[in-house]
Amino acid sequence: MKDFEALKNIWHNQVALPKVSHEDVLKKISKTRTGLASRLLIEMVGMALASVMLIYVWIESPFRMWTTHLAMVIFTACCLYYLFALIKNYRRITYVSLLEKPGEYILYLKKYKHDRFIFNTRKYRIYSIFFTTGYILYFIEIAFLTELWVTISVIIFTFLWIALYYFVLMRIYIRKEESKLEDLIQNLERLEKQFEDAEC
Repeated sequence: MKDFEALKNIWHNQVALPKVSHEDVLKKISKTRTGLASRLLIEMVGMALASVMLIYVWIESPFRMWTTHLAMVIFTACCLYYLFALIKNYRRITYVSLLEKPGEYILYLKKYKHDRFIFNTRKYRIYSIFFTTGYILYFIEIAFLTELWVTISVIIFTFLWIALYYFVLMRIYIRKEESKLEDLIQNLERLEKQFEDAEC
């Protein structure tokens, strides 16, 4: 019984979260959305340039083996898939207005956060598998054109880079993005609760 009374006292004596200014929250939301959209835009431009360069190299280089052409098809398909996914995510984060229906906007952001997590984990894993397969096919021709130590060095460097990006850099990227979106959602939920409390 004493434990229950102690819990009751702690519950009643808890300090309420300080109220947030709706202007500050809207500014923070705008800044976060702009930051996320800018990052997606930079990634889109980078991926578009990479796609154009890849197609140019494919057209201009005299590849002899079918495995290299298959690798180029895989690379191009991966780049275009990723580019279209970035465009879709960019449109989703920029073209929906918070001011129309705030409650629906919170649900929309939660779905967007979930979809981005799926894209950055499961779909990125499949993308990485295809990209790595493309590299393996590409290196078959390179192995015939260069010395063995050069081929092995390039293969080791490439796979170390892929592993570093997939296991370290991508996790940091996901964590930062999740944190920004979660902060956005929590601020909106706090603001919505304040408005509900004010109406009661």
